[in-house]
Order: sequence, then C-alpha cells, then structure tokens
Amino acid sequence: MTLVIREIKGKKYYYSSLSYFLISKSRSFSKYIGAKKPAEKELDRLENQFKDQIMTRLSGKQYTAESIEKNEVIRTLLFRDLFREKYKNLTESKKRKYDIDSTVLFTLTTLTTEDVDVNIEDVRNALKKDSALTKMEQISKNMLNAVDLIKQPRILDKKYLLELHKTAMSSFESKNPGQIREKQVYLYKMNQNSPIGAELSYRPPSHTEVSKLLDSFIAWYKNSSLNPIEKATVAHYKLYKIHPFLDGNKRMARLIFNKTLLDEGFPLLNVSIEKEKYFEALIESVEKNQVKVLVEFTLRQYYKQVKDFLAET
Repeated sequence: MTLVIREIKGKKYYYSSLSYFLISKSRSFSKYIGAKKPAEKELDRLENQFKDQIMTRLSGKQYTAESIEKNEVIRTLLFRDLFREKYKNLTESKKRKYDIDSTVLFTLTTLTTEDVDVNIEDVRNALKKDSALTKMEQISKNMLNAVDLIKQPRILDKKYLLELHKTAMSSFESKNPGQIREKQVYLYKMNQNSPIGAELSYRPPSHTEVSKLLDSFIAWYKNSSLNPIEKATVAHYKLYKIHPFLDGNKRMARLIFNKTLLDEGFPLLNVSIEKEKYFEALIESVEKNQVKVLVEFTLRQYYKQVKDFLAET
C-alpha cells in the first residue's frame, strides 16, 4: 500500500492507494484516511481493512483467504471482471461460439484426462445428436449433460452430488453411477516399474465413513466464505480425498470445482488441460496435505486461460 499526501490550501490530507497490474494496464484504488498521518503500526491494519473493502466492492461479498494473499484474491476478481466485460461486448453469435467451444473443450479434456478414448468429433456429434449415438458419443453426451447441470443455480447437497455423478457416469454401469461406494478404494500415481502405478501414501477413508464425510463436506461448502478460486480448489481437494464413488471421482471434483466458479460469475476453467502438471499438483497436495500446492496451480491456469481469451481477436 502506498501512502499518498495531497495538499489542499496548505493542509495535508492522507490517502491509501493500492494498484494491481492487469496485462497491459493497472487498476488503482484510493481511500481517504484523514488529515493526520497514521502511526506506523496502524498502516498494516488500514491496508488489510482496505483490501477487505476492495474485495467487497468488487464482489458484493466478504471473502476470506487462507492459502493466498488478499492481493491475489483482488487480482482474480479483476481478471473475472475483464473476462465478463469482453464477453458482454461479444456479438450474440460469438458468445454462442465461445460457450460451445469452451464446453466442448472442457468435456473432451475432462474425459481424456481419465484416458477415456473420446475425440473432438465424438463430443461435437454428441452436442448435436439426441439419438443413434455411438458409445463414445454417449459418454460425451453424459458429460455434456453434467456440464449443463453445473451451470444451473442449484444448491449443492448430497442429492445433487449423487444426481451429478449419475449424469456424468451413466455409461459406466459397473461403477454404480449415482451411488456411494461400498468398498475400499486406492489411489495410484504413475510408476515405470508397475503397470498399475504406485499407491499414494494417502489412502481414502473406509466406505463406512463416506456418507458422514460427505455431510461434513457439504456443511463446509455451504458455510465457507473463502474466495471463489480458493473455495473451488479446496472443494476439489476435499472431494478427491473423500473419493466417495467407485469411479469418476476426479471428474466429479472438476465439475464441483467449476460449479463453484460459475456460481460466482467466473468462466468455465479447464483446469486439467495440462494433464501431467495437473496430476502432479493434485498428488503433491494430497500426499503433503498442503492444498496450497493445488491452489497455486489453479491460479496459474486461471490467469493463463483468461489472458488467452482476452488476447483473442
């Protein structure tokens, strides 16, 4: 924070100023402090208070921050506003094109991230067709329906989670779509010495604990005041650690991640588009019990994808 002195008719007046660089320009905020220079020990308190006020001004809500600084929260909100401003100014045909392209790419990526053998044509065909779908088109259709579901202003509760899982996973009947798992599951990472990989040091909870853990997750979600980027990422992290289903858990985590962002006016974020880096961040955060690793990865992806959108002609 910069302390600015303005002199009017021989009298000094003090203002606090905060600036945030956004691509090729900066956004500044100024606040009047008073005619008396604040004591050094007061500056930190005033700066922290000012940042809270800026977040509220930008969002209409009182967000908190845990793994990132408040300055970073403000930047995410400013980038969100840049995205919304450009999107608003697009023609209706360009808006439709963006909506379709971003949904198709997310659907393709979130499926291929889990080695589902779909391609871009499968997803595009699934978007157009309602019948006579191939197996890969039907799998794509199910995920497209799940994306439509997270775009709706629905309250997140257990019923919603089960419905979302059933929608996304309905082509995988052996994985009990829409049902909480009834056996232990294990997590693995790539290992050249084993075709199935190496088990993570973290093991998901027993199936007997899943229902209560989901209740706790939902209670946390409803009551959390975390800023959108952090809340979305922590929700992803928590849901992945519970691993409530036999399969499709990462897909569900990415869907809930994006529901959180969409509910707050953020764009659909294709967080697993860099598959290897995504897995590395997710696994490291879980094994080290440090969600900050995944939050920082998410921030990088968010800024990159918004900048790419803003740079498009």
